[in-house]
Amino acid sequence: MSQANYEWLLSLSGILHITVQMLCFLVMWHVFYPERNVLDVVMAGMLACVNLLAGLWPGLPGWVRYALSAVLILTCAFVRCQRRLEKPVFVLLLFYNFHGLSFLITNSIFQYDSEKVFDSLDPSSPDYMSLLYRNAAFSQMILVFAYGLMFLVMTKILGKIIKEFSDMKWQDVVFLSAFNIAGAMLMRMVLDLSMIKTEQGMFFLFDEKRDMRWRIPVIALLLWVGEVTAICIFQQYENLQQERQKHFVEEQQMKLLKQRLEEAEHFYGNIRKVRHEMKNHMTSIKGLAMGGNYQEARQYMEKLEETMENLDYRFATGNPVTDVVINDKYQKAAALGIDFQVKFYYRPEDTIPVFDLGILLNNLLDNAIEASERLEEEHKRRINLSLRRKQQFLLLEVENSFDGAVNWQEGCELPSTRKAEGPSGRMEHGIGLKNVKEIAERYLGSMDIKINGDTFKVTVMLQQEAETEV
Repeated sequence: MSQANYEWLLSLSGILHITVQMLCFLVMWHVFYPERNVLDVVMAGMLACVNLLAGLWPGLPGWVRYALSAVLILTCAFVRCQRRLEKPVFVLLLFYNFHGLSFLITNSIFQYDSEKVFDSLDPSSPDYMSLLYRNAAFSQMILVFAYGLMFLVMTKILGKIIKEFSDMKWQDVVFLSAFNIAGAMLMRMVLDLSMIKTEQGMFFLFDEKRDMRWRIPVIALLLWVGEVTAICIFQQYENLQQERQKHFVEEQQMKLLKQRLEEAEHFYGNIRKVRHEMKNHMTSIKGLAMGGNYQEARQYMEKLEETMENLDYRFATGNPVTDVVINDKYQKAAALGIDFQVKFYYRPEDTIPVFDLGILLNNLLDNAIEASERLEEEHKRRINLSLRRKQQFLLLEVENSFDGAVNWQEGCELPSTRKAEGPSGRMEHGIGLKNVKEIAERYLGSMDIKINGDTFKVTVMLQQEAETEV
């Protein structure tokens, strides 16, 4: 093989190396973002164009290609992840780590095999240079494929470990990226020391320090194990936090049910009491009328009417529990000057347990009342509650006015129109919508949030066991 052919194959191996790098990154990206997204396809196409153009650009430093790729990836992630860059930054740092560790391991093997191959050549042979170029080109190609294989093996093992990687906070990124930064720095250090020009000549690390051929791969493997272990610990911690939060949610649900049942028991107890005393009331009114005390009789009847109004529900929803919840929220809304409209009726044939409906109503209406209350203009405060049916689905909708300010808190995938959190901090924040989402998914449904100007609308779809008529 001639020198010209060798240089051409060397350039080809460089392009091949860039291609393998891009494929490896996309495989890792898919591990953390398995769901299909159009932006992922756009990012892959743009990444290919930028890297290939940078690779073919004569004299362009390698760090420029990495910098351009990082900017492109984070820009696409900024849009895809709704301005949340914590997790994309971690994935990018993890890629740099795996890239460096894969190179260090395969490069050590390459150094060992190259020495064996080149030692077998006879310098006095007329074909020595041709064989030297051929073996060097072949070894370079093998190095690229070995690098890609090592990277994919590392990523595949990581993919088996990762079940569901939740959103991250910046402190999580810092905690998990210590090994990533160490791996990238180790690769840079080895590259800088692998070949140094001295006064005595050239210093080749792997020739002068042969033990580095096994020490460096071992260190690289330990860094990889450390990073994977850190990710496992992080996942276990997140699972514990979710279990703790789930327990907290269930506890709140039980308290809510107990409160609603106590209210219903108190309400119906008052009805029984008034019904039992009605005969005495009628006797008193009759006595006042027969005695000519019409004014006293009228006042007595007005007081009795007030008592009956307090025992009457404005909205009859078809079920005692939903009656209590909706009318209780109506009274709170009315006291705050909120226009409260209801189109809700629970049919006997509906199969969604009224307990879960009560939790949904309580959470959604509490959020709606709290958001509407913050509006300074009282005439703009409004809440619309409706329950519709579409085939076998129940559609619960709560629409309310709010001040237009939507907050996205770190580590919370749901928006909030609240300005302050409770004493439980992150766990209490957004607990209402998390409850709603969990119940919707339990019934193979979903929760949809739409924000239009000063209107906040939540639609909860619940699948019933049997199809009901529209």
